[in-house]
Amino acid sequence: MSSTFSHLNFKELESVNNPNSIHGIYPYRGKISAIDAKKIIEQLPKDMTLLDPFCGSGTILYEAQKHGLKVIGVDQNPLAYELSKSKIELMDDNLRKKIINTTESIIKEAMLRNEKNLSQPMPEEALKAFHVDTSREIMSVSSLINDMDDYIRAAYYGAIALTARGCNDYKWTSSTVGKNIEPKRYINFYEKFMYKVKKHIKHTNDLGLYSGTVYKKDSRLLSEYIPDNSIDIVFTSPPYFDALDYTAYYGKLIYDIHSINRLEIKKDLIQNVSTYKDDMHRVLKELNRVTKDESLIIFIVGDRKRGKQITNGGDFFSEIWAPSYILEREYSGTSSQVFDKLNKTKRKEQIVVWEKEEGEVLKYGKEFHTEQQNL
Repeated sequence: MSSTFSHLNFKELESVNNPNSIHGIYPYRGKISAIDAKKIIEQLPKDMTLLDPFCGSGTILYEAQKHGLKVIGVDQNPLAYELSKSKIELMDDNLRKKIINTTESIIKEAMLRNEKNLSQPMPEEALKAFHVDTSREIMSVSSLINDMDDYIRAAYYGAIALTARGCNDYKWTSSTVGKNIEPKRYINFYEKFMYKVKKHIKHTNDLGLYSGTVYKKDSRLLSEYIPDNSIDIVFTSPPYFDALDYTAYYGKLIYDIHSINRLEIKKDLIQNVSTYKDDMHRVLKELNRVTKDESLIIFIVGDRKRGKQITNGGDFFSEIWAPSYILEREYSGTSSQVFDKLNKTKRKEQIVVWEKEEGEVLKYGKEFHTEQQNL
């Protein structure tokens, strides 16, 4: 392997939580730790092109852009796509002030619309999560979503999640929707909206860095929109192979509020247990095409627990493509500890690494070794 990546290490972290950052703008379920991503990215050479084919809420994209890398993200989930775009929106102090002023104007207009009863009522399914007065405030702002830039829209989504927690007496966690708590507590949505905008905007990346690109497309078809032999580094946390529903939780509330059929979105995502291995096989074939001869591919994966059976994520991906090496680690200080305790498991994850040598292609794992390569 080229000495370019030979110095990398993946040390175990004592804590992976970092609430005082841009990554708290929205509680995207299952996102990679920003601290973890940053520690790995800081070891990478600058002025290279990094691809995250499952960019989710844009954690890796933001940290890589901040480090000085050119970034490309891909995600089919519309909410993930919009959150990722917001995190790589470059700003200076003048633009940050303009965004705050724009948000103030949106709120003033929304309040006026609410007073005049000009907005549509909240759809019944979403209304179950909110105080009725809060719901009217949310809908008055939602009617002005086309006036929002990427960053404001992400803060608006984050405010919906935060407000839903508040209306349910803060019994819900930051990333998980619980049972509806009655009676609902009134929460001023306008205040939460402005709070989210102001809290995270100071962490936006500055002008002068590479702007980056995010595609709302299918990673199983990467070579249709990303040139062959153009990517230096692939770094991603792929969809959980136990089929975590990325359209559920707070995302479901957002889709319901905007009358978006999330089941239509869900059917196109890689989150079906029966087809997951074949889907990831297709993705890795595409990654083999778009990456350069000497490149690095890093997947952060984890265990899957079904009943009493635990499947090691590293072993699972080894059956698809033979990796250069796998590292496994445990760590504490994560919000998943409560679920680990309930499931009687320790949080483990595997770092699966493929190193491409010059003129070399990735090799099939034992599950697919009989299939003829068609690259």
